[in-house]
Amino acid sequence: ADSTIEDDMDDDEFLAEILAEEARQEEEHARLEAEAREFEAMKARQTSSPVGSMPGGYPKTGGSKMGGGAGASRSMPKGASGATFSKLEQELKKKEAENAAKRAQEEEEDFKEAERIRVKREAAFEVELKKMNEEQRKAAQKQKAKDAKVVQRILKAFKAGKHYAVLGIRNLEVQLGPYYILNFSLGPIVLFRVKTKEIKRVYRNLARTVHPDKNKDGRAEEAFHALESSAAILTDEKKRSDYDKKIIAARRRRNKYAIESVLGASQKVWSNTLSTFRVTKRVLGPFSTPILVIGALII
Repeated sequence: ADSTIEDDMDDDEFLAEILAEEARQEEEHARLEAEAREFEAMKARQTSSPVGSMPGGYPKTGGSKMGGGAGASRSMPKGASGATFSKLEQELKKKEAENAAKRAQEEEEDFKEAERIRVKREAAFEVELKKMNEEQRKAAQKQKAKDAKVVQRILKAFKAGKHYAVLGIRNLEVQLGPYYILNFSLGPIVLFRVKTKEIKRVYRNLARTVHPDKNKDGRAEEAFHALESSAAILTDEKKRSDYDKKIIAARRRRNKYAIESVLGASQKVWSNTLSTFRVTKRVLGPFSTPILVIGALII
C-alpha cells in the first residue's frame, strides 16, 4: 500500500508544480491589486484637492481673469504627480521586500525549531536504546525505520501541497459538467468523491501512528502538525471545495499542455515528412512517385 501511494505521489509531481506556480501567481496578483488600490487612493486624494492648490497646502491666490497676471492661480508643478507616484511605488517595493524578508526569517526560525526538536528526540531515542538488550534494540530500530517512512511520506506530500496524499487517500474524484441544454442546466456531477466521514476515519488512524508519543522518528512532531493541517482543510467543506477547484484547474492545464505537446510533435513530424517528399520528388523527378509508392508498400 505504501509503495502504491508513493507511486501516485511521483506521478503527480507535475500537478504539484502547477499548484505551486498557481499559488505564486495568486500571491503576485494580490500584490498587484494592493498596489493598484494604493495608486487609486492617491489619485482620489489628488482629484479631491482644490484646483488652485498644491497637495502641500499652497493657498489659492485670486487675481485678474487674464492668465498672464501675477495674480493667476497656482497649479501643481509639472512632474510633481509622477514624482509622487514614483515615491509611492518605491515605498510599496520596500514594503514587499520587508514582508519577503520577514517570511524568510519566519521559515528559517521554523526550520531551526523543527531541527532542534528532531535532535532532541533522536538523542532521547539513543538513550532508550542503551537501556535495552540486543533483541529489544533490534525491534526498536526496526520499528523506528517504519515510523520514518510514514513521516517522510507525510512531509513530502505536505511540502508539495497534496493534502489527500498526506492522509494516504487516492483522490479519484471526477467532475462532469455543467451541461447547458436550451434554458436548462445539468450538473456539475461529481463522481467518486471521498466522504468527509471517511477522511476523518483515516485521519484518526494515521494520527495514532504519527503521534510523537508513539512514533519514534525525530520529525514525528512536524509530521503530526502537517497531518492536522491537511485534515483541517479536507474536513472543512469550503476549504476543501476551494482546494478541489485548484486541483481540477491544474489537471486541465496539465492535460491541455500534454495535448498541445502531442499536436506540436505531430505537426513537426508531418512537416518533416512533407519536406522529405518534396526533396525526393525534386531529386528523382518523374520516378519519384513510383519509388515512393514501392517504398511505402515495403514499409
